[in-house]
Amino acid sequence: MLTRIGPSAMTMDMVSRNCGISKRTLYETFPDKRTLVMECIKVDQTRHNQEFREIFETASNCFDALFKAYLKVRRYLQNTSATFMEELKRIYPDVHAEREQNEKRLVLGLSKVIKRAQDEGHVIKGVNTDIAAFLFFSTMRNVEHSERLRYYEFDKVDVFDGAFLNFMRGMATIEGINYINEMIDKAVSSRQHE
Repeated sequence: MLTRIGPSAMTMDMVSRNCGISKRTLYETFPDKRTLVMECIKVDQTRHNQEFREIFETASNCFDALFKAYLKVRRYLQNTSATFMEELKRIYPDVHAEREQNEKRLVLGLSKVIKRAQDEGHVIKGVNTDIAAFLFFSTMRNVEHSERLRYYEFDKVDVFDGAFLNFMRGMATIEGINYINEMIDKAVSSRQHE
């Protein structure tokens, strides 16, 4: 509910009603909305980290893992309020700051994955993986700025698609580009069958 409608629209009444508990029970567990929001963010990050860990442990190669992670994030964005990150930053700046601290770990993790993709022959050897990962996450910040997207009349999922595919193609070898094209064809085909 938090990500779908945003923190300003979500009320403690709505949460208690959707959970089938009294407001009193909710307040016994979470003394205020800020605590509830903070716990939701922590649980969400833990769940996502576990899901990404499983993706990277079971994928046949790094590009396969990156595409599976991309599709997961894409689904998340489709189900997230356009203003979620802006509201979180405005209403709960400390919660937002803690969430952003997780980004450095993500950048370092992505850098390792890109390095493995280099070893697999999908990424050009001369690519500085730390900088590539940093630039990717910097680009992804645009998805969080809904006012900029509205100004240009862009959909956040379309921006994410473009950023991810350009990022992948920009560092890919010929073998990597062929793999990317195969993955795009599979994704398009599966969306047409939905």
